[in-house]
Amino acid sequence: MATKGGTPARGTASESRLVEVVAGDLFDSDADVIVVPCDVDGGVAPDFKTKLAELRIPLPRSGLEAGSVAAAGLTVKRSKGPVRIMFAAVVTIDRATTPEMVDQAAREVARAAPEASTIAFPLLGTGAGGLDPEAAVRAIVTGFTDGGILTQRAEIRVLDPTVVERYMGVVAGAYPETYSWPLNDEEAAREEESPPEAPSKARKQPSKRASRTREQASTATTKQARTATTKQAGTATTKEAGTASVEQAETATGKGRDESVPTHTDGPAVVDELGRMGFARVLARRIRETRKEEASNASQRKPGARGGAFLIHLHAPWGAGKTSVLNFLADQLREKDDDAKARRSVVVEFNAWRHQRIGPPWWWLMTALYTGAVRELDRIDKRRAVMLRLREWWWRLKGGWPGYVALLAVAAIVVLAWRTGWLGEIQGKGLFSLDTATGFVVTVAAIITPVLTVWGLLRGIGRWVFATSARGARRFVANTTDPMRLVHEHLDELVDWIGYDVVIMIDDLDRCKGPYVVELLEGIQTLFRDVPITYVVAADRDWLADSYAAEYSDFVSATAEVGRPVGFLFLEKTFQVSIGLPSAQIDQFWSRILRSPNVPGEADLNRARAQAAADLGGRSRQAARQEVADNPGSTPAEIQARREVVAVQMVTERAQQENAHTLEPFRALLGRQPNPRMMKRLVNAYGIVRGIETLQGNLTDDPVGEQQTALWTILTLRWPKLGAYLARYPEHVDAIATGTLPAGVPAELQPLFTDPEVKAVVTGEAKDITTRLDSERVRSIPLL
Repeated sequence: MATKGGTPARGTASESRLVEVVAGDLFDSDADVIVVPCDVDGGVAPDFKTKLAELRIPLPRSGLEAGSVAAAGLTVKRSKGPVRIMFAAVVTIDRATTPEMVDQAAREVARAAPEASTIAFPLLGTGAGGLDPEAAVRAIVTGFTDGGILTQRAEIRVLDPTVVERYMGVVAGAYPETYSWPLNDEEAAREEESPPEAPSKARKQPSKRASRTREQASTATTKQARTATTKQAGTATTKEAGTASVEQAETATGKGRDESVPTHTDGPAVVDELGRMGFARVLARRIRETRKEEASNASQRKPGARGGAFLIHLHAPWGAGKTSVLNFLADQLREKDDDAKARRSVVVEFNAWRHQRIGPPWWWLMTALYTGAVRELDRIDKRRAVMLRLREWWWRLKGGWPGYVALLAVAAIVVLAWRTGWLGEIQGKGLFSLDTATGFVVTVAAIITPVLTVWGLLRGIGRWVFATSARGARRFVANTTDPMRLVHEHLDELVDWIGYDVVIMIDDLDRCKGPYVVELLEGIQTLFRDVPITYVVAADRDWLADSYAAEYSDFVSATAEVGRPVGFLFLEKTFQVSIGLPSAQIDQFWSRILRSPNVPGEADLNRARAQAAADLGGRSRQAARQEVADNPGSTPAEIQARREVVAVQMVTERAQQENAHTLEPFRALLGRQPNPRMMKRLVNAYGIVRGIETLQGNLTDDPVGEQQTALWTILTLRWPKLGAYLARYPEHVDAIATGTLPAGVPAELQPLFTDPEVKAVVTGEAKDITTRLDSERVRSIPLL
């Protein structure tokens, strides 16, 4: 309600405002203000990040307080009208959200928004924060109504249209005196003329708006079910009427007997619905341990050296959740790891599919490294971010130093000649006099110097264009002697200037054309091999292998092996670790997408993880493993969290050394002439697989199971196509042991069923190996 002076008055909880739940994308709203959730470090979910990048909106700064709001600093122009972006920091460092944070953020947004504006909220805190959606709705309504004014409107945007009625019931049933439908002109005029009620009565008697709502609700049709539900719930303010209203809302919306099934998008997950956060934690620890090992080994060979590139391949078919795992892994690496004595890393995201049409790929990779690092450092280390920018700009300019020196020299000569009056003295001198000869030299210098200046400036501009344009990069390569040396040196300098461990996440490479795939991976393997960057490539293995096979089709007959096509040989040379995603725990996932109360929520998991770290931190791997085996936990969240702590310890440097000792008897099964690369790949893969098995409950000492895991890892490393086939048809592994050929085996794999080396691996024909692979064990392998 407006004051006499025309300025809208700040509202109390008893005043009425329009709050509506709307199905649709947040950024499709016609609202004047769009609220984007973020964490206190300024991080936003990947889908929001993509939208913000399209609108050229920078991410919020780090160091925000929980519940605070930060404006984007600019207004976005669009066809629907200008829109202002505001960031609500509703997720803590521990990935938790409380209703109080959402309430405070909604209140601050309402106070900061223009007077006559519509504000679009998402379900704040329900993603990474794990807040219950209905609790988020209540908190948004209370915060908005307490902080807003009468001329403001709010809409809560949801993607699932089936939940709109239920959430509207939450809005109305929980806060009947704050929710109403707008008045028509006649009713608004009558209410404007009526004297204001005393504050003590405002809470006891229903307002005229509420009375009108009651009347409309009583005559609502089925088509107006949603409107009727919210209005019925908003009619009564007495205790008895409020209780009846809530019951009506619950009946109308099905809250008491919820039989609706939510709609789910196919975007990357930001909430761990597949139980793969533990896998991301295992992988993050392995990356950190490897970087320490690389730096230590390199410094022994050459003081100050930091090691080289480390390439990890996460392979799985399309739709298996590779991008989601990358998101979880990035979150883990952006946090410091006290147990590993490692600080946070700078994580750069590179979508290969978006960049494949404009080459060269290595230029996009280097550009992504610079821009991504600046963005990350702006949040965590402002001083280093400024220094990185200054050093990069200086590098771009210094290539034209001959021109800059020549320019200064000619300017100095001209100034000196003018100040001494020499330019006037040479007039009338003899043709062969010393003064004339000197003047001739100066004249020639005056002609040559600008040419050198232009050349130097062009060279400097060339570096600048090289660093800011793909087309300029191609021209630079064509017109520069040994350009790749310059590119390699500059990438090495960038990593040095960044000052943190760098991890580049490469996604969607399995959507790119074959030549681009090969060019990008070969560029990393050759051009950037000595630069200390960790690359995590999430892509379908067959797609990458086929890309190499097509590119090197002329050499297939000379290099391919049965069960190891030429493309797989290239992948073996490219990646130090190649691991499939953990197979989904289907029962748990099914319960999650149906929102069953029998599976842990994100907030529960975050609390359980903190408690598990406190309980098990500082213990040895064996002691922690035994403790979790004896006391697995009393809730699903505790069980998962305690397993994760032990699984992470399975990939430490000490654990890797123990694994190498355990795997010693299996050396005889690595081939007639096993190479060091194969041995390293076995140790790396075995440790990660053991960590995944721990995540899925394998906590007891099981020498037979450990040997079977080793046999399976060797089989998939040596004959990846056979391993993929047996994972689909595990019953056929027994046929290898007996030397028989089952029906339906692909022609390319048939020779392997009678191959003595394959049989030796399946049956464990080596000293000190006491078991063999069988179909039951293959079925239990926890990898895709």
